[in-house]
Amino acid sequence: MQILFQFDVRAVALFVGMTFFVQATAIGAQAFLIRDLKQYRGVGAALLANLFVAAGLLLRLFADQLPEFLSIILSNLLLLTGPGLFYIALSQFTGFPYSKVLVIGIIAVVLVLLANFTYWDVDLVKRVLTFSLGSLAMTCLLISQLWRIQKTALRFSANLMLISFLVHAAFLVFRTTSVVRNPPQDSFTLTPAQSATYLFSFAISFFWTTGFVLMVSHRLRNDLLEIATMDVLTRVPNRRATQVFLEKEISRAQRQNVEFSILLIDIDDFKQVNDRWGHSVGDEVLAKTANLFQSMIRKQDLVGRWGGEEFLVIVPGPCDADVLAERIRSEIAVAEYSHGKGSFHITVSIGIACASETSLRDEILKQADDALYNAKMTKNAIQMAKEG
Repeated sequence: MQILFQFDVRAVALFVGMTFFVQATAIGAQAFLIRDLKQYRGVGAALLANLFVAAGLLLRLFADQLPEFLSIILSNLLLLTGPGLFYIALSQFTGFPYSKVLVIGIIAVVLVLLANFTYWDVDLVKRVLTFSLGSLAMTCLLISQLWRIQKTALRFSANLMLISFLVHAAFLVFRTTSVVRNPPQDSFTLTPAQSATYLFSFAISFFWTTGFVLMVSHRLRNDLLEIATMDVLTRVPNRRATQVFLEKEISRAQRQNVEFSILLIDIDDFKQVNDRWGHSVGDEVLAKTANLFQSMIRKQDLVGRWGGEEFLVIVPGPCDADVLAERIRSEIAVAEYSHGKGSFHITVSIGIACASETSLRDEILKQADDALYNAKMTKNAIQMAKEG
């Protein structure tokens, strides 16, 4: 601890302020890269949060050269607004509700009290206590929001920030009691409490920036994965993802000596839908049909868009998918589809193939395709693939 007292408070403030500025550049670079993605709200507020804290700390470097309004009022205002902006950034990014009024209220109360203890009832201790309690209130807002976020898919990055802010809140309580017991004589003496304050500020800057960058990166990864594996129109796995799932089922069947079924489904006379009512109605038919398929399968099953108006359903387990196929055929036949001025019905044809531990991908797909070809002869029909 003695080593800390060899440094000037201005040097420490400069170091921590520059740290926040450097952290801001990381978020700024990320904000620039995703500037066209409107769904990534909150990144700009996170950038401002770091810049506000950096500016607030740097103003303290010239406390003996600047007016009290800049070195005390504005400096503390920026330092308090930073966490408030980060609370808003987290809320906007994750979509959780938040209260701007509460943030503004905390800042307003602290601002009024700081002005009072700076110009009228001049009291350094009360000023420090006011800022510490305001920071604690803002930190509690962050903790409450992070507690909600850590129950989502973003839990890892949320927990990283949550732990750091919990420790920071505990320190703020400790600092408040320390100020009461050992009032500071001036703003420039680097006491143990001030040393710890700057140390925690440095740590918090790292954890909140790293956590937020990880949060954005996690969502980008998920979005890219969805683009690569999901069909944009029907919101079911695309052909590539369906093939991957099929390969895994074939490998599982070979390892465990089990069976599974595939259903190759084609919408009958789909071209007539496009020709008669337009491609927009055709797109709605595909999307609604895919949704109906999804509602009829189990969690372990998969339905994917195989191409055009064809869908592939993979059904792990014994080769008894004819029951599911009949349910699909009958429910699609009675479902109503709208074309704006009225409704119409469609039908599907289904080819079923059963895979065993000796089946190959191309072999089972050909069996299902041949069965579908036979079903299309009559339409609104189900056909089992011939064995062998």
